[in-house]
Formats: sequence, structure tokens, C-alpha cells
Amino acid sequence: MKIRVSDIKVKNRIRKDLGDLHGLKSSIQNLGLLHPIIIDLDNKLVSGERRLECVKLLGWEYVDVRIVDVRSKKERVLIEAEENNVRLPFTPEEQERAQKLLRRYSHTGILGRLFAWLLDLWEWFWAWLFKN
Repeated sequence: MKIRVSDIKVKNRIRKDLGDLHGLKSSIQNLGLLHPIIIDLDNKLVSGERRLECVKLLGWEYVDVRIVDVRSKKERVLIEAEENNVRLPFTPEEQERAQKLLRRYSHTGILGRLFAWLLDLWEWFWAWLFKN
């Protein structure tokens, strides 16, 4: 569901420092909003203040939201805390793998796509071979 950015009300928040928004803003600009902002039935922000601030900076008039029925202040705090605490960043090895795959899939043209497909096939074969 989409609503007007200006209709979202931001009240007392746990997080006081939004930090550097540049990376998140660039991500939203390039890939779109991957996770909707969470609001309650009264359009009060429950989680996603950094995302909301970024879409404001980008000049969006409407934003995707998920509406939840928050029944108590305790539940509101639990949702906001959960949204921010239950995350697992990539390990250095996983980050390296992501960069490797991004380089692989950045090849253009038929030869580049064929090369990437062959590398995928090779990795699949070795994974299958050592799994069996």
C-alpha cells in the first residue's frame, strides 16, 4: 500500500541519531525501497525512520507502507527494537562473495553473459560433486 510521505507522523523514537543516510539514500534511489515503512492504523511511524528520511530527501510524494495494528506502547517499542536489532551483517567472506558475484554479473553482451553462466555452472558442478 502507498500513502503520502507527508501523512506519516513521527513521534517519540528510540533512535535519536539517524547516522549517515548517504548509503541508504543511494540504495533507495538506485534499487527502490526494498522494505516498506511500517506505520500503525493512525499513520504513526512504527519502524523505518531512516528509510522515511531518505525518501523525503529524494523528494518522493508517496511511499510503500505496511500497516500494523499496534495495541500498546510496549508492542510499539518491541517492534521498533526488533526491526533494528535482529539483523545479521555479512561476514567478510560473504561480503567478498557478493562483490565477486557483482563483478561476474556486470559483464555485458552475449560473451559476458555466457562467461557468467559458465562460471555459475562450474560452481554448481563443484558444489554438487563435493556434496555427493
